[in-house]
Amino acid sequence: MVRICVIGGGSAGGEAAFEAIHRGAEVTIVERRADHEPPWKSWPELISHPSGKEGTFVVREESSACVLTTEARSAGSKYVALSNGDRIRFDSIIVATGNRFKPVFFSGARKPGVIILDGAEKYKELGSACPSIDEAVIVGEGYRGLEVADRLCSLGIRVLVMISGWQYAAPAPAVLDVIEDAARERGTEVQRGAISKAVGNERVEAVVAGGSVIPCDNVIVAPPRVPSPVHSPTRQGRLGAIEVDGTMRTSDPSIFAAGGCAELKESTRNSGTLAGEPSLSGRIAGSSSTGSTRSIGEARIDQLRVFGLGWSRIGRRAGIPSSLGSQVEAVSRRWGPASACVITHERINERVVEVESIQPSQTSPAGLPPLAAGVTLEALAFGLGSSDISQISETARLGMREWRRS
Repeated sequence: MVRICVIGGGSAGGEAAFEAIHRGAEVTIVERRADHEPPWKSWPELISHPSGKEGTFVVREESSACVLTTEARSAGSKYVALSNGDRIRFDSIIVATGNRFKPVFFSGARKPGVIILDGAEKYKELGSACPSIDEAVIVGEGYRGLEVADRLCSLGIRVLVMISGWQYAAPAPAVLDVIEDAARERGTEVQRGAISKAVGNERVEAVVAGGSVIPCDNVIVAPPRVPSPVHSPTRQGRLGAIEVDGTMRTSDPSIFAAGGCAELKESTRNSGTLAGEPSLSGRIAGSSSTGSTRSIGEARIDQLRVFGLGWSRIGRRAGIPSSLGSQVEAVSRRWGPASACVITHERINERVVEVESIQPSQTSPAGLPPLAAGVTLEALAFGLGSSDISQISETARLGMREWRRS
């Protein structure tokens, strides 16, 4: 029987273990936390349910997996070194240690009233504090900042969101316009920028940003995340994560990686880490560790639901058409107050690189088409035949007309 070690028991590690067990492997999970923490994507639910009892968290326990509550110091070729000094041999190792939050530095960051969202308990703390909050400033990473703002404004709290960056590529300008308009209708302002300090006598009373003083009674920080891989002989990617191919294999044939500590290598490196697809990458790592050749493919998918809107983006290199410069061009159209579509395609042959769509979330959450290699504007315009994606089809037809004129 194949012996596999999964380092990390989060979403990616749990799925990897489940898949490997399903394929007949003997699995050991090394997880330093003794208590379960809900998946990172579900943490905003804790604002509405700070008790944690009403969320939609599911813990999958596999009786056939041995769980070691300890820390893995390093992983080598077919062995794992634990914090207690033990070295255990395995046939394959899957690293799924996820990521960590960047430290937050600004003057007044430790004042009462500043909540740094760097763990599930902090989201619970924010949820418990909501009844006493009138005005809040949210700063930091864009996607999570918008999700938190959506939760707070639904509770009647006035919110200013200051976005200093995006964990992945920012939405297209047309999409951002739709999001900002929807937020404004709900009493929430969205700006680009960062604060320089939080001020107040005993607790936060205002923040200073761009020379302006903005009154508030709470500052909520959504810090970005960076990969947190265990030490190993594997090749590191440009983002500091473990470099993997589409089957989650690393440069060491006995080591695999998945989730936020893994990034796709050179051929698709612009897709970034796999933090947004922990379950899928975990399943592929689990199957690959037992000899399968399943691949994650090149199409990345990003999704967000905020302010009554559903946003989706798919692409062979999702979120990075700007890095391709003059090789690509985008056709962008706002189809209504709450809907827009952007299609990025190669200039020379109209092959589609990326599709981005936003519309009211009461409708289908943007039925994005599969972007296999070679999909063209014409295929999107006339080959889909679904009313759910008429916005995409119409944008593709507009792009075809512009491409033919050029």
